[in-house]
Amino acid sequence: MSQYPVFYAGQRITAGLLSSALPLEAYKGSDTTRTATTVTADDPDLVLTLEAAATYYVEMFIHYAASSAELLKTHWTVPSGATGFRNAWGPAQTVATSDPAGDGRWGIHGFTTDVQYGTRSNATFQTMAWETGNVVTTGGGTLALKWAQNTSGLVGTRVAAGSFMRAKRIL
Repeated sequence: MSQYPVFYAGQRITAGLLSSALPLEAYKGSDTTRTATTVTADDPDLVLTLEAAATYYVEMFIHYAASSAELLKTHWTVPSGATGFRNAWGPAQTVATSDPAGDGRWGIHGFTTDVQYGTRSNATFQTMAWETGNVVTTGGGTLALKWAQNTSGLVGTRVAAGSFMRAKRIL
């Protein structure tokens, strides 16, 4: 089993060493709404900086709301040269009902592959998606949730307060 960092018997324990064992976290304290755009952009809150030559387990929990005509699409910004994959769980893009039950999507995708998610019956009711994955870096840089409307519209697609991301270095 991988462990980062490794603690050795007799090793001097420092604040830096203890801090390196903690996951990186970003929390969305307020909503962000995007209208009339299908061009994905980094979320202003769900952004972390990853170190070079490292492996991270990443999870993103996304609270969102969108009209059934607009929906949500996501992908990730990762450091240049990073390798890995991401997993996506949430309502299938064909789902648009007040009862959030329905078909789901679950798959493994590349970082820059657009993943489209369904919604509830209108842009007021929130639903959620969960994305996880492994990111192996060669150089350090930005990890971010990148998102937009799947179909451009004026109602707006909202990634809501309470969404978060976490990256735990494992190697």
